[in-house]
Amino acid sequence: MSQPFNDDVSEIPDDSWEDHTASVTPDQIKVLVVDDSAMMRRLLGRELTGLGFTKIDVAEDGAAGLVAAEREAPDIIISDYHMPGMHGLEFIEAVRRNEALDQTAIVMLSTAGDQAVVESARNLGADTFMVKPFERADLKHLIETLYQRFNCAQILWPE
Repeated sequence: MSQPFNDDVSEIPDDSWEDHTASVTPDQIKVLVVDDSAMMRRLLGRELTGLGFTKIDVAEDGAAGLVAAEREAPDIIISDYHMPGMHGLEFIEAVRRNEALDQTAIVMLSTAGDQAVVESARNLGADTFMVKPFERADLKHLIETLYQRFNCAQILWPE
């Protein structure tokens, strides 16, 4: 069972929107997955595809993730915490230094869910934290909430 850390997104109301003019579909949203595990990249790709996302880039470490983020300007980044080379925290810090990426929502994933890890990620710029393993419904909720916060638009999910 996943354990999303979403204290920072709980303030956003879950009310349905009356005006659907400010809406997007998942296939209009760019997602970047940064994880050193090929299995986790495939799993996230499968889960995101199952939610309707089609613009999914992947990177195998923080350095490659930073190059991809600067090149693609994703709407959402899902990054692992523990990675060799450029650690997930270093990656987030580098993304947050880039003004062109200031509207990018960042979800940090890790098998470690202790409060010190979560606070480190949040202090350096992660918008929320999700503990592995996760459930598709939790991932969907976090993406939806963060996208709404950063882009003031509702995601219209495929049925």
